[in-house]
Amino acid sequence: MAIVTNLDEIMKERGYTLGKLAGEIGISPVNLSNIKNGNISAIRFSTLDEICRILGCEPGDILKYKEINKKRVIPLFLDYSGTTDLLLRGGAENVKKFFDSIIAMQSKSNSEVQITMVTGSSFEAAKSKYKLLYELAQNYGLPNLFDGVVAEYCGFIIKREKSSQLLTLDTRILSKRAEIEAVINQYKGKISPEVTSMYNIVFTDINRADLARVSEQIEEIIGCDDIETVTYYDSYGKECDVKPKKHSKSESVLMITKRLKEKYDIPFIIIGGDSQEEDLKMYTENKERMNRLGLDIVFITPCNIGEMVANNDKNIIIGDWENSDGISQCIEKLSSKMKIKEDGRIEL
Repeated sequence: MAIVTNLDEIMKERGYTLGKLAGEIGISPVNLSNIKNGNISAIRFSTLDEICRILGCEPGDILKYKEINKKRVIPLFLDYSGTTDLLLRGGAENVKKFFDSIIAMQSKSNSEVQITMVTGSSFEAAKSKYKLLYELAQNYGLPNLFDGVVAEYCGFIIKREKSSQLLTLDTRILSKRAEIEAVINQYKGKISPEVTSMYNIVFTDINRADLARVSEQIEEIIGCDDIETVTYYDSYGKECDVKPKKHSKSESVLMITKRLKEKYDIPFIIIGGDSQEEDLKMYTENKERMNRLGLDIVFITPCNIGEMVANNDKNIIIGDWENSDGISQCIEKLSSKMKIKEDGRIEL
């Protein structure tokens, strides 16, 4: 939606040049040119009054409301453990099948699918996997498919080669910075320079026992039941993240969706996860909230989801996740379920 100006046409009808009208109004030709071309965010009533007086027209003859069609995007939120890891383990042929299912959905829905991965994995692991998937999609002709990854739940979002915070640092963590740094310095740890906050602490050489000890000491220093430390010890790195417990996968899905809704026309939301409680909450905790935003929400999931299936939830799509192409099956089932109405809207 936008307000556009019709000043150029009115000036031509009245035989006015830019310089002549600017002189009679008493403003510079540059400022009048900005008004004529719509390069403004506001206009003074006194200026609008003079334009109308001189040209003998109404404000509505100059300022028009124009509907601008937003790009239609279907956000797909994938967790790592139940979706992207499984996808990668299936090899090149399985990745190709997944991309083909996405392309088919895009074609049928006349929408662009954008994947945001959501993970509790460490920052470096999230960045590494995202880069791999982004490059695979780009090589397959889908450069916009992987939009980013939310790491440490709501803490950060990684896009291409940069990262930024979604939420500001909790002041209760920040107030203990000096004490926390004293602990991590004993083990030659450092606050990640890329993240530049207390959320992500990286160690180059530490054993599991000492990493657990660091975690316990930091939690004692902060002394808040609703703030936790989460440790990671794998081939991607040895890290300790400090975050409020309320920073969850479901909250990050809601947060990103609200941002996307400002920019795009969104027909519905897809959540991809396994039967872990954390991934189910991305769907269950957001279902009513998304409905209030005027959005349907779909959960693509493995078959061992138990109670949710028993409830006959029509917006749960089940694939055979014993096989690596289960996620592609879900996308194909969802595509077959979509009905495109005469006005272009999508009905599930």
